[in-house]
Amino acid sequence: MRSSAEPAIWRNAALRTLLLGAALAGLAAGVAYAAVVTVDQKNLKFSVPQLVVAKGDSVIFLNSDDTSHNISIVGQGFSASSGLQSPGEPFRVQLMKTGAYQVTCRIHPRMRMTVIVK
Repeated sequence: MRSSAEPAIWRNAALRTLLLGAALAGLAAGVAYAAVVTVDQKNLKFSVPQLVVAKGDSVIFLNSDDTSHNISIVGQGFSASSGLQSPGEPFRVQLMKTGAYQVTCRIHPRMRMTVIVK
């Protein structure tokens, strides 16, 4: 037996079924959620030379080096900078337009990679 303190919405079996059906329909329709991908910075290199992500995904650049970095991302009319990124510090950016983005470290110019957004 259900408690009378339970909200009325859950006491109605038809309404529960309707809400469950709506939730399952959303899953079946392929409701997509943005992903979060991490790129590590170690030994003055990015962990990958190229990364492919979906539009709306976020990329976290994690500084696992013993030195600071300054990450610059440029492409598709967008630019972002981490500023001085201390060891252990993450820098997160969400990419909302498709295309190629060039990623460099302004302190260590040999650190380069490309992010492709599809």
